[in-house]
Amino acid sequence: LCQGPASTGNLTDRRGGHLNWLNRLFRPESETPQYSEHDLHRAAAALLFEVARTDGTVDQAETQRLIAAVNQRWQLDAEEMQDIVSELENRVDQATDLFEFPLPLREHWGPEQRVTLIDEMWAMAAADGKADVHEEHLIRRVSDLLYVSHGDYIRAKLKAIEN
Repeated sequence: LCQGPASTGNLTDRRGGHLNWLNRLFRPESETPQYSEHDLHRAAAALLFEVARTDGTVDQAETQRLIAAVNQRWQLDAEEMQDIVSELENRVDQATDLFEFPLPLREHWGPEQRVTLIDEMWAMAAADGKADVHEEHLIRRVSDLLYVSHGDYIRAKLKAIEN
């Protein structure tokens, strides 16, 4: 990869080497946060909430869909869901970048869980009877950040639109 006088000595070939220097540069191991399952569930709920509010309003159907989805997936009771919705309103407003929510999910969830989240995001987008272009764009971005294939993204979209 890098050889000769300009080499820093830290780079080797792609198969075995020290290409982790980029990872250490952008996210040193000592600063890697640890996430609980509860944190991951809240991150997923934040993404669902963001879909609900992307079109400018969160109507009753979307709120019910959010509560049902999170309750079904993670068995949270109604009181905790209300707390989460209130917390998410503040948390999502304070988020500086959408990337902070999908990153821990991508790192800690398997492909099936990530695809299920995209399914839920599409269901959330369609909960008010229509999925607008802003919701579609958001879900596409999250899908990319979660490394969900385009085929899985399209299947989730078609399933939500058909229901």
